Amino acid sequence: MVWTFWQAADRQRTGTIMKEMRIGGKQLFWLIATMQAGMTILLTINPALVTAKQDAWLSMVIASVFGVFIAFVSARLSQLYPGKTFVEYVLLIVGKWAGHVLIFLYFLYWYSVLAIILRQYAEFIAATILPRTPMVVTILGMLFVAIYVASAGIEVIARCSEVFGPFILLGIFVPLILSSKGFSWNHILPVYSDTGIKTIIQGSLPTTTFLGDCIILIMLFAFVSKPKSGTKPAMLGVGTAGFLTCVSTFLLVAVIGYGAGAGLTYPFFNLIRYMTYFDFLQNLDSLVVAIWIISVFLKVSLYFFVSTYGTAQWLGVKKWKRLMWGVAPFVLLLAFIPRDFIESSVYFPQKIAIPYLLPVHCVGVPLLLWGIAKLRLRGGSAEGRK
Repeated sequence: MVWTFWQAADRQRTGTIMKEMRIGGKQLFWLIATMQAGMTILLTINPALVTAKQDAWLSMVIASVFGVFIAFVSARLSQLYPGKTFVEYVLLIVGKWAGHVLIFLYFLYWYSVLAIILRQYAEFIAATILPRTPMVVTILGMLFVAIYVASAGIEVIARCSEVFGPFILLGIFVPLILSSKGFSWNHILPVYSDTGIKTIIQGSLPTTTFLGDCIILIMLFAFVSKPKSGTKPAMLGVGTAGFLTCVSTFLLVAVIGYGAGAGLTYPFFNLIRYMTYFDFLQNLDSLVVAIWIISVFLKVSLYFFVSTYGTAQWLGVKKWKRLMWGVAPFVLLLAFIPRDFIESSVYFPQKIAIPYLLPVHCVGVPLLLWGIAKLRLRGGSAEGRK
């Protein structure tokens, strides 16, 4: 009886917290669009160019379609259980034991991605503006800011994305338009004939893994004030990030060619760095750095909140904010497991993200859970009618 009373009190307390942290559809759009656009454009164009060459922009189109599809499935699955996070409804769908296994696998995924994001951020900062700054200082700086914002709840993170979002998207789109003066169709042609659908799909996989992290929606939809109206903003957010990545890749190939782009670690950054417009607008690479930092800040804050809040739900911790000081050191340690840029930005996507995280966590499990949940709810409705 005591245990039942404690569970009921805990559920009531969790529901009260969720009522205090509510976001709208517009805020959901900006959350998804801003957290994905910066990192996807900066880190995934190079592997697409290496694989698909001048057809890399077609790879981005395919990746965008897959990303929007993952957002759609995540939204539909979560809408079957309004007001509940993945931690809560997965136990209702597949049962206690299988549910706990899935929860563990997803939090292992989110913790790993959070650590990789911090490491990639530190490596980019070291390669561009602070080469002599110890990496631990850069990571701790971002981590402390993320802790401060995440401790205020999802609503504050959403409001930050709503404020910074338009500047991030404009800061990506405007330099691209300015860089189009060197456009050459010879760099784009021939389309498709030199590669083929198999190669184009292979080139799309790294970008799909980045856009596929919208699977975090299975935790976010519990905080959406009107869950049924959240599907469109979620899909538009992923679609916007995918569209900007497509345009960036297309213009980059058309301006400097896939050969030159494939030889650069950060092709988008270098395209903007060496761009001049009538010898008046120059050194816009500082704008790219600012966009990258803000985008990473929003993404780290969101992942940190989801990881901490979800872990607290899973472990039954009453005050979820207390877990932050345990999660932060753990993530910091994970961030230093990769020894260099190759392991964090090449081996991790190729050896872990593409063969395991994308097909299992982002596609397979959500589709399976959606199907099982539909059957369970349909069976329950039929039984109720009888």
